[in-house]
Amino acid sequence: MLHSDVQFAVNERRSFFMAESNSNDKNDELALFQELMQDVKPLTKPDTVAVERSALSAEQQAARRAAAMAEAEAEEAAALSEQVRDWILPNDPIEWRLDGIQDGVFRQLKRGQYEPQATLNLNNMRVSEARVEITRFIKDCYRTGVRTALVIHGIGLKSQPRPGLLKSLVNQWLPDIENVLAFHTAQKYHGGMGATYVMIRKNQSVKLATKEQNRKR
Repeated sequence: MLHSDVQFAVNERRSFFMAESNSNDKNDELALFQELMQDVKPLTKPDTVAVERSALSAEQQAARRAAAMAEAEAEEAAALSEQVRDWILPNDPIEWRLDGIQDGVFRQLKRGQYEPQATLNLNNMRVSEARVEITRFIKDCYRTGVRTALVIHGIGLKSQPRPGLLKSLVNQWLPDIENVLAFHTAQKYHGGMGATYVMIRKNQSVKLATKEQNRKR
């Protein structure tokens, strides 16, 4: 028992001196570090210059939107072929309707009972110009809420390489243009065989905006 007590006391003393030695070493290291750093000045934060991105003017924003729309229209027009698949004779009528368009509605379109709200004249245009213009025209009609439009293409008696060039292409293009529901050769007082009525899908957002404006009046 005596030997164990002596051994324990020795160990305790040894631990005390080791802890004190470690503490002294840490204090010496801290003092040395502080001595070395006393002449060192902290780095100053460099001045920063705030660069503000200049906002686009209303005119620039409008120009950017117009450019984006023109690019989209050109891409859509490029999907329309300039090669005639089925030739239409100059004095033959043209007609087409999407599945689901009622007979009565199509009959009224055919008879000219829906007064055209917008007109596009393709006469004297090259084919490449005409396909861009008709794409843009239908898109504008839908955007502004036009439901019935008139496309004037002429009968093309002297068109090359065959008569009825633009008329044949209009007949070919319209079913492939988004938001076209139906079309039919116009009545004589609207151009007869040289013009076509076009029925366009209803734009719900325009309808709601108009209803809201009427409500506020």
